[in-house]
Amino acid sequence: MGVVLDIIFPRCCVGCKKTGSYICQKCIGQIKINQIQKNRLGVFKYDGIIRDVIKLIKFELVTDASQQLADLTVNTLKYEFPNLVKFWQTKKMTIVPIPLHWRRENWRGFNQSEILAKIIGKKLKLKVNCDLIIRTKRGKIQSLLSKKEKETNLKDAFKQVLKIPKNIIVFDDVLTTGKTIGEFIKVIPKGTNIFVLTIASAR
Repeated sequence: MGVVLDIIFPRCCVGCKKTGSYICQKCIGQIKINQIQKNRLGVFKYDGIIRDVIKLIKFELVTDASQQLADLTVNTLKYEFPNLVKFWQTKKMTIVPIPLHWRRENWRGFNQSEILAKIIGKKLKLKVNCDLIIRTKRGKIQSLLSKKEKETNLKDAFKQVLKIPKNIIVFDDVLTTGKTIGEFIKVIPKGTNIFVLTIASAR
């Protein structure tokens, strides 16, 4: 079935439109890598090809692109940040992806952050837990709101439902204003060792 779909709907590079993959080898070389900022890392700059492939997954629902994006993220982490990966593994950190509200997840059919987290966790030999915190408030899409609206859109949007491990990696696909992750972290108990990891960051 996969072969048939590839023939009917061939994978095309979001950068140069070359068929075969969503990001070709030539375009991979153009991707910008970020540096660690305290306890936070957005692996790639949120622009160009990375921004386009994330939008392809989230808004055009091309979940197939998640595998290559996650693989690229893992390879970059291992090559550019080997000490960080080793630290995570030594501390046995648990990856906790940001949840979607159940209505939005049902409409979309998936949570892209959860899909990416599971692939990354498996390849880095880290546990992934998607059930610790739930989203109780749907809210509106952050990117469509004014600055003032963004301030209240996600207030009290998350709730802890299970015990949080001591060492966790809060994970999301992209960090723009940081408001979503900030609200998420508010419900995590004090004393928890938190690292924030995103595929991409605009900051």
